Amino acid sequence: MAQKELPLGDPSFKEIILKNMLYADKTEYIHKMLKVSKCCFLSRPRRFGKTLLLKTISELFQGDRELFKDLWIGAQSDYGFERHPVLTFNMAYAKISTPDDLTGKIERDLKEMGVEHDVAITRCSYDEILGQLLKGLSKKHGVGAVILVDEYDAPVTDHISDRNLALGCRNVLHDFYRSIKTNLDYVRFAFVTGITRFAMTAVDSGANNFLDISLDGIFSGICGFTLNEFDVLFKDRFEETLDRLKAEGDLPPGSDVDDLKAKILDWYDGYNWLGNARVLNPYSIINFFYKNYLDSYWPNQGWPSHLSVLIRENRLDFNQLGLTVYPNREVAKSELFGVGLVPVLFHSGYLTIDKVIKIPRLSNNQLVRQDAYTFRTPNSEVESYLKDDIFQDIFKQEDQYISELSENLPTALLQKKHEEIIRMFHNILVSIPYHQHPTAKQAGQPDAPAKRSDAEKIYHVILHSSLLSAGFHILSEASGGGGRSDITLFLRNKVCVVIELKYSYPRKKGKKAAGGTGDARKLEKQKAKEKELSAALDVAEEQIRVKDYAGPYRAARWEVICLAVAIRGRTQVSARFVDIEES
Repeated sequence: MAQKELPLGDPSFKEIILKNMLYADKTEYIHKMLKVSKCCFLSRPRRFGKTLLLKTISELFQGDRELFKDLWIGAQSDYGFERHPVLTFNMAYAKISTPDDLTGKIERDLKEMGVEHDVAITRCSYDEILGQLLKGLSKKHGVGAVILVDEYDAPVTDHISDRNLALGCRNVLHDFYRSIKTNLDYVRFAFVTGITRFAMTAVDSGANNFLDISLDGIFSGICGFTLNEFDVLFKDRFEETLDRLKAEGDLPPGSDVDDLKAKILDWYDGYNWLGNARVLNPYSIINFFYKNYLDSYWPNQGWPSHLSVLIRENRLDFNQLGLTVYPNREVAKSELFGVGLVPVLFHSGYLTIDKVIKIPRLSNNQLVRQDAYTFRTPNSEVESYLKDDIFQDIFKQEDQYISELSENLPTALLQKKHEEIIRMFHNILVSIPYHQHPTAKQAGQPDAPAKRSDAEKIYHVILHSSLLSAGFHILSEASGGGGRSDITLFLRNKVCVVIELKYSYPRKKGKKAAGGTGDARKLEKQKAKEKELSAALDVAEEQIRVKDYAGPYRAARWEVICLAVAIRGRTQVSARFVDIEES
């Protein structure tokens, strides 16, 4: 029996079935979803099969029983295949400059749907147009319409760096979902999908009648390949793939199919949405069997812009992921700004739930236990990308400087060559484009102390990401002594380096002093810069001593090196080793 063709290039459900392509039957999940709620919302990462799921639902409601005859819903269920008009929206509109642009595009789509379904549209605003369209379809067909929305959050996340535009787009989406709620009498089923939860779960979103099935264990396998689907769908390809990987040296000569499966699962398995179905990344699996070598297929498809913004503003400590507990209310939080980095990384597919923990919470004077989660990277594909590539991509750091850190920093630290360390850190800073520096957008604005705090936080992220990309084992904000040191870097043979970072915001330029040569003025400016850096180093050194960051490591018989680091402006850096023996 010939192998089924791989569904490359995002074919439609109808094309997959008619051409007998490889397909994971998700119709039993769809059947369950239709029974639990009239309106459902699903959050899943990009390229995980949400669009194919929507296309499957669309074909199902168009009543073509023949397409489904060999699938669960056609062979084993009582589904009646009643025909309904289907309205499909894809919110990933290009070139949105204002919220009015989004409003106009939705109105245009609705009017085109009116023409397509031969329903006269006389209203102007999109909420009125939608109501008129739904009522007209109900009168014409005698049944409710089906509303399917793909990439619902794109107008928000695509413009996350523009706060006003993102909030304006979210408000437009709120009103759109509110208009669906207003016309539910004329709706058979509404299904909305996206990556984030920014516009779906807020109480005032207009979409609070949508059942969120994202973390419902019953639907944990609705997208992606479960382990059983993986075994069944690709069983005819295992032997051929095994031979190729052994021939290329990617697997030892004595490897068997079980070894191949273990390798594939290590790379692409591991996603958990609180059900029994552990899920493999479908995009990566399909591309792996097409190309027959392991690679980061899914991450290399692109990095969401809203995550770049969040990572620049937040620290992410991979080594402490499994130790930090996030309550369900924080994971489900839908605020557009102020949302935590870890929950967004989870919804975007870069982290997955590791453990579910019950924690106590006081509610209405009653002690209740609620779900909380710890997270981890799902697999080697994602972990290698996050640690090796993403921070360099975000900050545009050059490989040569990261490699230099990896090769030369340990020796410079052990031999306390502060000039070498200053040079390496300086190279990292100058490799970052001007617009990526926190001071680039803040220059000339008042309230320097707040800017200093923000800048220090972002340069902490840059230093953390650089060391992580260079392959070092590090901790950020590790508790020790009387506080939390900025970064602790672990070297071989029980040697650790405690780093405290301070940022010196450049003082505003005063009036030029009268007299003196140009060289004298340059020397005076240079001395002023060095004085500011030295003062910042003094603060960092004092904090290392007073907080006794080295104490817990020394008590555990570690050799501890303490390093104060100061950054001024965008590229000026200085460093000083702190002799803790004298403290």
